[in-house]
Amino acid sequence: MEEITQEIRALRDEVRALQVKQKLPDLMTPAQCAEYLNRSEEVLYLWRKERNAGAQSGPPFLHISSRTILYDREDVLDWARSHRVN
Repeated sequence: MEEITQEIRALRDEVRALQVKQKLPDLMTPAQCAEYLNRSEEVLYLWRKERNAGAQSGPPFLHISSRTILYDREDVLDWARSHRVN
């Protein structure tokens, strides 16, 4: 019985996470993108820095201004899918 309860709780957590992800806008801030990918904003910053140096780290981003970085949700999803391992 306890095993079933744990499975139900895990499923509820997954549903909540999916609901949050569905509410994200098409253009996401670094904080929203970090939440979407389950990573920290610091990791996204490092990926941007590496990408600017020529590496293909992290998802593509839009550099709108010196203080505005945005991520296109579809670009992020495409990038994540490109790292799928069969």
